[in-house]
Amino acid sequence: MAQALALVLLAAPAFAGNEKDYTYLALGESISFGYDPTVAAPAPEKFTGYPEVVADILHLQQSKKEVNASCPGETSGSFLTFDAPDNGCQAFKNAFGLHTNYAGSQFNFAVSQLQTNKHIDLVTLSIGGNDLLLLEQQCSTAPSFADCVNAHLPAVLESFAQNLGQILTALRYQGNYNGTLILMKLYSPTADPLFVQVVGALDQVMVDVGTSFGARFADGFGAFRLASALFQYDPCQAGLLIRLSPTTCDVHPSPAGRDLLAATVLVVLPGK
Repeated sequence: MAQALALVLLAAPAFAGNEKDYTYLALGESISFGYDPTVAAPAPEKFTGYPEVVADILHLQQSKKEVNASCPGETSGSFLTFDAPDNGCQAFKNAFGLHTNYAGSQFNFAVSQLQTNKHIDLVTLSIGGNDLLLLEQQCSTAPSFADCVNAHLPAVLESFAQNLGQILTALRYQGNYNGTLILMKLYSPTADPLFVQVVGALDQVMVDVGTSFGARFADGFGAFRLASALFQYDPCQAGLLIRLSPTTCDVHPSPAGRDLLAATVLVVLPGK
């Protein structure tokens, strides 16, 4: 798998499009936005997410055929309704802006793009990580963190399933989009068994819901596990996460981790 990922980064097919219309719509949160907490002045142009890497390899970047609507801190709920609980999306958007400027929810923007731009033939979506981070925050002061997470996880997964189903229904039917739709499976930012279990559970819900909408799945979870296998499955030690100190990392991917996520998208494109 690692060899296949490396090869596809070197040679990927060009995507169709024209000079006036976007052909790749990237949706999501901080992972797809390319957020890096070590950037001192967080102007949008200073961040590069995996969609930009994908677009560059597909020769879409220079011709401006990619639009990235991702918002750091977006939850599956706030994706639908901008006043729903998020993990800082609206605050970041208001303070610094995004790669793409739009009013209202990412949901409404995505549907409007698909309705008006029939040149779009690739949509990627990364969502759900902030749903879990809100759960982590909720349980941070509980007597038993693990017990709290396990008690509240079913409700989080149920809400995520409902929200994701609503998102994908709108993309396919309101947006009348029949092209390639790729969902990014979340990676675990740590080797902690509880985190691995929780992320795996959300990824399974993503697959269960997405399959009925003809989605393909970029296996960020599996790719990070494979790439960190020689480091006891610790993505920080494997260099896949942004390093904050010699011994600690942020949850966001490093350039190496970002490029690995891009490769997982490329290997599931039609014809690969």
